Amino acid sequence: MKCAVIESYGKEISSLVIKERKDLVSSGENVRVQVAATALNRADLLQRRGLYPAPLGAPQDIPGLEFVGIIDQLGENVTIWKGGERVFGIIAGGGYASQVIVPERQVVRVPESLTDIEAAAIPEVFMVAHDALITHGQMRSGDLVLVHSVAGGLGTAAVQLVNLFGGRAIGTAGSKEKLDAVGKFATFFPINYREENFQARIEETFGKNTVDLILDTVGEAYWKQNMALLKYRGMLVLLGLLGGNKGETLLSNVLFKRLRIIGCAMRARPLEEKIAVAQAFAHEVLPHFESGKLKPVVDSVYPFEQLHEATARMEKGQNIGKIILTFS
Repeated sequence: MKCAVIESYGKEISSLVIKERKDLVSSGENVRVQVAATALNRADLLQRRGLYPAPLGAPQDIPGLEFVGIIDQLGENVTIWKGGERVFGIIAGGGYASQVIVPERQVVRVPESLTDIEAAAIPEVFMVAHDALITHGQMRSGDLVLVHSVAGGLGTAAVQLVNLFGGRAIGTAGSKEKLDAVGKFATFFPINYREENFQARIEETFGKNTVDLILDTVGEAYWKQNMALLKYRGMLVLLGLLGGNKGETLLSNVLFKRLRIIGCAMRARPLEEKIAVAQAFAHEVLPHFESGKLKPVVDSVYPFEQLHEATARMEKGQNIGKIILTFS
């Protein structure tokens, strides 16, 4: 199989090297998928730098958290699939490869209406966003939801789901161009955090202590503002730490506002939890792609051999939506 291997940890993109390795073999309740396309995630960048190692059992030197492709080999105990089905899903590592091994209950059938490129833009961001908003965030119709980094892959998925489930969305991004681009397929109140203080703008428009739910990928840099914005019994779901991993909290805020703070990392969860995430997505989210209510957001498409160029685009923060890698 063809794969991208981390030869040494560090900032240099050149440490990712495309190699040929032996084909994978499925066994037990696992299926092998011949990968048509995968997508980049910021976790991949951290793993290359040695800051986010894969959990035990996942490939340690091959990044990649999602895939779309054809099941071409079945383990001896597989009962759900017959082989030849087009599927997609999330994995703990190894997605930068032309083959992946996945538990059969963790893969989801791809709707016929979606191309491989469109499908590759869906699994990680929509499964995580649905899990954060609905399963953990307990979002209800009418809730005011703040989505940070709204133009990234996770943000573009989350804001669409807020719309779908009847919430009111606020989104932050670092440029008018990004906010305008997201506004073409989702309804939300846009805030350019480089030009204005998002806390002040939200309080001016919606009032103080009015945000029901915050999806945050930033962490430290936004922590105090997030805590101040949440309403009584408001919830913050922490999905990333792009702005630092330390946050000072006025504990009286947490105590008297009865705030709820939930960490929502997906990668290292037990298998049964990941299966539950995939199945909830299949039942509650996937049909809306077929109806057209939800849309995968593809920023750009690169052949796998141009992995370095694709990675550079993500590291510069140029993407709006997902960056896709395709296998010939």
